[in-house]
Amino acid sequence: MADWVSDVIDAVGYKEASLVGHSQGCLVVMECASQFPDKIKSISFMEAIVMPMTWDDWPENARNIFQLMRSEAGEEIVLEKNVFVERILLNDSANGFSDEEKAEYIRPFKNAGEDRRPTLTWPRQIPIDGSPKLVIDEVTKNGEFHKNSDIPKLFINADPGSILVGKQREFVRSWNNLQEITVKGNHFIQEHSPTEIGTEISKFISNL
Repeated sequence: MADWVSDVIDAVGYKEASLVGHSQGCLVVMECASQFPDKIKSISFMEAIVMPMTWDDWPENARNIFQLMRSEAGEEIVLEKNVFVERILLNDSANGFSDEEKAEYIRPFKNAGEDRRPTLTWPRQIPIDGSPKLVIDEVTKNGEFHKNSDIPKLFINADPGSILVGKQREFVRSWNNLQEITVKGNHFIQEHSPTEIGTEISKFISNL
């Protein structure tokens, strides 16, 4: 995926780009920046996975369901019952969702089966308790790179947040050339604080 982002930057004729990522998407942003630093003007990230974790680091209220998704039960609860979208995502917004918004989130995953595969693959790729090794290696490498790199970084901290909390949050705060702002929200903070996030990213990039 990092290679694809690099190709897009080239295809549109940019010498460099500012990348923005959320959650697992931050792995792509950070990997692209570590592989192609000359192409990256800045990175902005929120609720990111920045280091390997244990289940004790994972939110307690989500621990059981994510463990189930990584087990043999995952196919049934995600591919058949659409738990990731309809129970996890749609229960995260503090403001709730309109029927129209719910329908749009469900639309790509309306059909049971392989259409929902991405929402099962993601939980199984979280670098947690030593697995999967490939993701753990990449997250570790990226963390060490960004801890020392001069690439400007905007850390959009979530209050109270969900996965980028505790020791993960403190690790990010040790990174070089980092600015931090805080907005309200759990994990899907774009649903809670969209205007604040957009405004702060625009300000950050404009001031580079």
